[in-house]
Amino acid sequence: MASDNEHCGDRGRECTITVSNPVLRGMYPDPSWIWDATREEIVLVNSSFELVPGLPIHTTRDLVTWTHTANAVDEAMSHRLLIDGVEDSGGLYAPTIRRIGGRYVIVCTVARVNEVKALAAGCSQKDVDGCRAAQGNFVIEADELTGPWRGPYWVAGAEGIDPDIFEDGDGTVWWTQTRPALHPQWDGQTEIWTQPIAPGTWTLQDHKTVIWRGYGMDAVWAEGPHLYRVGDYLYLMTAEGGTSFEHSEMIMRTHAPRGFAAALAGFEKNLAAQDIWIEPARDGERSVVGHDNRLFEACKRNPILTHRHLGAGEPVQCVGHADLLLHPTVGWLLACLGIRETPGEEPGETFSYCGRETFVAPVVWQHNPVSWKLDGGEPNKRIDIVDPGWPVVAPGLGRLPEKLVVDVDEDGLPCAVRGVDSAGCDCAAGNNAACPAELIQLDDTRLVGVRGRDDYRFLRVDGQEYAAFTRPEYTMMMHQDSTHAVIVMAEAESGQLTAEITDRGDKRCIALGALGANEWFGLRLHGNRLEFLARQPAPDSIDEGTMPDIALIAHADVTYARIMADCDARFLSTEWAGGFVGCLIGVKRR
Repeated sequence: MASDNEHCGDRGRECTITVSNPVLRGMYPDPSWIWDATREEIVLVNSSFELVPGLPIHTTRDLVTWTHTANAVDEAMSHRLLIDGVEDSGGLYAPTIRRIGGRYVIVCTVARVNEVKALAAGCSQKDVDGCRAAQGNFVIEADELTGPWRGPYWVAGAEGIDPDIFEDGDGTVWWTQTRPALHPQWDGQTEIWTQPIAPGTWTLQDHKTVIWRGYGMDAVWAEGPHLYRVGDYLYLMTAEGGTSFEHSEMIMRTHAPRGFAAALAGFEKNLAAQDIWIEPARDGERSVVGHDNRLFEACKRNPILTHRHLGAGEPVQCVGHADLLLHPTVGWLLACLGIRETPGEEPGETFSYCGRETFVAPVVWQHNPVSWKLDGGEPNKRIDIVDPGWPVVAPGLGRLPEKLVVDVDEDGLPCAVRGVDSAGCDCAAGNNAACPAELIQLDDTRLVGVRGRDDYRFLRVDGQEYAAFTRPEYTMMMHQDSTHAVIVMAEAESGQLTAEITDRGDKRCIALGALGANEWFGLRLHGNRLEFLARQPAPDSIDEGTMPDIALIAHADVTYARIMADCDARFLSTEWAGGFVGCLIGVKRR
């Protein structure tokens, strides 16, 4: 995956490159990333739900070209993780990747597991029991990014989803995640808890401590927590509002120069000196979130990232579930998910087909402005030089940048990144710029399988305008979930083409007519319409010697295609189907 416009020419000289957001298109949600000093590049992992292989890992040196380097979960590990038994929009949720003890470590949750289905599919009782004891939470680790990955290590006693793993300066490793509040003050209230964990055995130590319950009144679904040390301060960043139109990102901090454990103990000691005790909701736990006393101080500018204030006409919605990264040459960056929406016919009606995608934005740290006293007088100009301040995402824009302008040095490394909107960019490429056609063979490493869709190999649909073709000896499917899909197949002898549409589990068939000589067939998402197409492959697009190995043409040119039929595509949207995933396009041999 590369930039829309490259202003570089050959490497070996400084240049500027413009990249459109999202940087990873198609269903690449819940990004987590690190700067990997050993590889001298960024490493990013995404959720994969029920896809196998899972937890795709991409790397980049310049934020421009992203390489699919590995999958942390292969077919064998997916079996141990009970993917065979997950329901729609279940599977691998919200990983966090970090380097701990010289190893790559990913923590994650497998969700919506049907134990009966998993056992029937041959998963072991040991893994079913381990998953249950850990509420689906696990650790995998590897010495090399490309594997082999070891695990899963089920984290017994973990509760909830969206785990974070954080190694503090004193060597203590903390497991942090979100769970429903036991006695919620409002519907959807969650709480963030943390606990030390022993690396190697990956067993929780000591006791759980609740550290956050949301930024304000009616703050729902505080989740996706990440801890960061910046100087003497420990920052907690969380998403709020759920992965929908109210999604947002909040940040809090506490002064912890001697470590997180010391900060927790010091907070409790200070309260005890005032004869104050914060009663935990669960026996054997602690809480540092009281009515009047909280360990973590919230940023007054929260949320630091959201699009919920931009209205239904904003083309990118639901932004959040972010992770911060400190790059050695460009400074701080943020990766998050967002959803590109296609407008519907009714006011405020939108539909998405690509799922949640990965966006990137630059970040600067700023202190609060110099404050004037209410009674006049000189402003307080003192700034604590050891105070990092607070992160500002995409400064000057107030939203995710449409494009990233990356200054690259003569070694091909980024030296500056700034975010711009289309009006501030001198290049013409946009979020829907045409992608060149790709010829896909069945051994392409980007292809994935979906449980219940035996023999199909899928690509992520990665454009709001998207077309793909296959040969008549293949069957094509556009998949949303098990109850929303379309299958197109050609009858072997007559070439008659039939489409089977599944909408909320109900099936109907459309007779499309016969293919012509040497024609391939395909599907095109075009706005909220789905077109059934036929065409002969362009002679200059396929080498005759490799044609028998080509299973799919993605991002296909439809200029000379004929439309055999079309239908409403909204049944394939996330909004119509429900759940968390985007569309896949796949084929299998007939």
